[in-house]
Amino acid sequence: MKNVFSVFAFLSITSMYAQVKYEKGYIINNDNVKTEVLIKNKGWVSNPDSFSYKSNDNAQESTGTTSNIKEFGVYNDSKYVTYNGDIDYSSDDIASLTHSKEPKLVKSSVFLKEIASGNKKLYTYKGHITRYFYSASDSVIQPLIYKKYLLDGNKSLVATNDEYLDQLKTLFADNTSTLSKVDRTQYSTSSLTKIFNDYNSKTTGSSNSQSDVVVSTKKKEVKFNLNIRPGVNFYSPLKLEESYPSPELLSSKTNFRIGVEAELILPFNRNKWSVILEPTFSQYSNKKATIRTNDNLYNITMDSYSSISIPLGVRHYMYINDKSKIFVNASINVFTIKTSSPSSIDVDYDGFVFDKLELASTQSFRNASFGVGYNYNSKYSLEARFNTRSNILDKDLPHADIKSFSLIFGYNIF
Repeated sequence: MKNVFSVFAFLSITSMYAQVKYEKGYIINNDNVKTEVLIKNKGWVSNPDSFSYKSNDNAQESTGTTSNIKEFGVYNDSKYVTYNGDIDYSSDDIASLTHSKEPKLVKSSVFLKEIASGNKKLYTYKGHITRYFYSASDSVIQPLIYKKYLLDGNKSLVATNDEYLDQLKTLFADNTSTLSKVDRTQYSTSSLTKIFNDYNSKTTGSSNSQSDVVVSTKKKEVKFNLNIRPGVNFYSPLKLEESYPSPELLSSKTNFRIGVEAELILPFNRNKWSVILEPTFSQYSNKKATIRTNDNLYNITMDSYSSISIPLGVRHYMYINDKSKIFVNASINVFTIKTSSPSSIDVDYDGFVFDKLELASTQSFRNASFGVGYNYNSKYSLEARFNTRSNILDKDLPHADIKSFSLIFGYNIF
């Protein structure tokens, strides 16, 4: 058990020092000077207020903000530009809608993410609200106006200010094919990106921007991994909460476990978050224990106990380098099915069974697990996992609680 604690502690400490990767990029300062740098790419879900960069691997880290950076980008990934202008911060939450059709424009200084490049550019701002902006060539960036509001003060009637559609008709007036699609364009990333890309693909010429090439055109999709995960469970002594006839019934054991993990890598934040589902077969083999209480000897008997559990959880990755990453995860055991034959823990005295503690045939949401691990080359992994206490009896009282540490080896099939 000490070895398990050592591995768990080592991986936990290592995860604290895992770094977000610096990647090749550029900055353009307020004097319009472009400089090649390395940028700490966090795969921002929301637009950043600032970012970290350095001139080379050994240089000191600097911070870029809207006050000193006009534009920055990570090559083949993302591009951000400084915007000093109006943003509508009106809530899209129905419970917070106002009676006014007009947007609530506030002067702001933020980084906008460019999501469509070409003669007509599309930008987005994501915080507690999502807003879109556009520019023609290198003209001033303008907000696309859209707002939900309560019609005539009636809380059950929600209307929308769709001024953005008129703006798009003016923007794409020189291309009849794109213009015909405006009325079907929704105020969303996918729909707006589609119409901007449609226009830019049909027009010639380019803007005078120094860095159009940095915007990735790859569509971010959910990735799927399937992993075989054999391992070892280190069980603590099986304890009976009601001291019946002693708080500790069966001794600690070490047994084999095997799981098949389905992992969905989510398409944001540099693929550092995933949802995991791992049907797992586990066994707890223990035959008989003899316990002395008040000069009497009691026999506690339970044949080998096995089960299939289905934990559902989330995982977060922290990159060390191109091939190595640390991860932490947390799961809740959604469902457990007993697969072994014994139906009870038997308590006998002098050969006479005077009590049978019925084992639960199924359980749901009775325990959780927390793990930390290391992944190499997205192929091999090693995880140390703590599984919280779970009552394996059919009734809430008494409790026959079992808990364990696990060492798990993972191999990615695809």
